[in-house]
Amino acid sequence: MFFTFIIFFLIIDYSFGQKCNRERIHTWNAEQRLICDLLDNYQVKWGRPVRNMTEDVEVQFGLQLIHISDLDEKNQVLITNQWQIYEWNDEALTWDPEDYDNLMDIRLPIKRIWQPDVTLYNYADTRLEEKREVLATVYHNGTVFWKPMSIFKSTCQIDIRRFPYDRQNCSMKFGSWTYDSSKVNLQFYHDIQRFDLNSYVKSNEWSIIGNSASRNTEKYDCCPEIYVDLKFYINLERRGGFYNYILILPCVLLSCLTCILFWLPPESPSKLVLGMNIFTSFFVLLLLLYKNMPSNAEHIPRIGAYYCLNMGMIATSTFLCTIVVHIYFRGAGPMPTILRKIFLECLAQLFCMVPHTNTYQQHAVNGLMPPIKATCDGDKFEKFELLKERFKSFGDKRTVTTTTTGGTGATNDDTLETLDMMNDHSQHRQHHFHQHQENSLAQQIQQQIAASITFMTVETDLKEIRDFLRTTRKRMEDKEAKTKTVNDWKQVALVLDRTFFFIYLTAIIISLLVMFPR
Repeated sequence: MFFTFIIFFLIIDYSFGQKCNRERIHTWNAEQRLICDLLDNYQVKWGRPVRNMTEDVEVQFGLQLIHISDLDEKNQVLITNQWQIYEWNDEALTWDPEDYDNLMDIRLPIKRIWQPDVTLYNYADTRLEEKREVLATVYHNGTVFWKPMSIFKSTCQIDIRRFPYDRQNCSMKFGSWTYDSSKVNLQFYHDIQRFDLNSYVKSNEWSIIGNSASRNTEKYDCCPEIYVDLKFYINLERRGGFYNYILILPCVLLSCLTCILFWLPPESPSKLVLGMNIFTSFFVLLLLLYKNMPSNAEHIPRIGAYYCLNMGMIATSTFLCTIVVHIYFRGAGPMPTILRKIFLECLAQLFCMVPHTNTYQQHAVNGLMPPIKATCDGDKFEKFELLKERFKSFGDKRTVTTTTTGGTGATNDDTLETLDMMNDHSQHRQHHFHQHQENSLAQQIQQQIAASITFMTVETDLKEIRDFLRTTRKRMEDKEAKTKTVNDWKQVALVLDRTFFFIYLTAIIISLLVMFPR
């Protein structure tokens, strides 16, 4: 019961507080008396301030831009700090200045008088109030001037294709929410069809390159009346100094490092490691870019496409390097003729690269293969044939001697006849010399037999040596052909790397010209 009495007392006190205390009016000044008289007569603040209902209220509206707080690309919201300018004529707020000590203007709370319901159509705000509560200036002829401070959050379609050197076109649409053009005639304040930039504080991120406004009439589906709106346009250009050090400079440095990647030897393991590290670095930059970009944008930024292009080139080069390493350790089959013509004959000459098929020693110099002599010279075979002829002539001489003096097998009879003839002619010699000659002939026969056996052994060894040399030569030729095939594939990989380098360099130049036309 006590709380009910307190609430009733506060309501009664508030009701009497809205009225002027006439008993103390003689102690007030002219301004207080004027405010009291105007507010006592201003009973209804929700009706339009005109005596003839067929007349419209002309409301002049303008915007004075103070600061661009932020342009949220991810949520596509423009946040600005502005002063709204309202001016209209209220017939219920007129007085004779002579009755109030020549007082020409007063200040009244805006909530105690009628105000136009001009709102932002493309708002993107969860707050209930956009404006600060400030007093309105009222002149003796009924003119009301109201300039509240406001922070607007408006929608703005973001075009991120040229980020971070992009230009954004944003607009703000203002109009009466309930009064059509026949009741509230909305016009530009002092015919200023743009943002007023006299008190503008420059933004560190955005520069204003365009500023305009237009008055439009539109008929909506909900209502048959025609409504008037004022649309303010602002063109912004981003200052990319901050992003030059965050996104552009690391991108350029990584691109230069990627060029070095294509000049490393394909069989070097550091190429794979460097390629994966550069790929990871570009992916981190892409994540940084994603945090500032709207996920539902119609287009992707060109710098994002540039990152993806670099990542694709690096991934392709790493994949190619993997194939080259696989060929290096596993070998490969014969190279097709069309690949040889394209890479080893055409592209190698175009890039001023020494073709692999010119000299075999070039690979030994470059370290592509061990320095092994792969062929047997003709001089070695000439020496082998000369040695064989000498052994054959030695064998023929021993054979002739054996035939004339004695031998084995079928030549024994001829040897005995020769000995008899020699005995007939040497009868005058002594008998003891005959015995000595027979011993000498036996020794010579034994020596001839030993020489024949030695020659046959040497000839067999020479044949084995010749077969071994032929087999060795065949193996070395096969090894040389296999090594040459592997080196041809490695040369193809080098040409591919060089081709990919020039393609990558051309893509970088074109992408830089497209991204940075200035």
